Amino acid sequence: MDDMLGNFWGTGLESTSNMRTDVIEEADDYKLITDLPGFTKSDIGISLKEDILTITASHKDADNKDADNKDAEPKYIRRERVQNSYERSFRVENVTAEDISASYENGVLTVTIPKKQPVEPETKKIAIS
Repeated sequence: MDDMLGNFWGTGLESTSNMRTDVIEEADDYKLITDLPGFTKSDIGISLKEDILTITASHKDADNKDADNKDAEPKYIRRERVQNSYERSFRVENVTAEDISASYENGVLTVTIPKKQPVEPETKKIAIS
């Protein structure tokens, strides 16, 4: 079971960023819980392409500075709060974007991915001639 979960979530697609994420298995779904303090909902993106779920977070105001406005960037005496962009990807299988839900509250992003129920193979009778 641990091998299946390791392969399902993978490790090769992770970014080297500090986007810390807990992956929790529950009875009917998986939850990804990511700390993203200082971001707004509009700063966060979640996408699904070819079984890869990607979470991105980027401060919009840091990306849209007016180059002609010299007053746009304040003169820092000391700067410890860096506005970084983050990206983290997870391999997920057999889900569609419509299956996935997400919420963001108090700097914590929670992404819920439902488990697919195993499908019993249909038994077909074969006529004997």
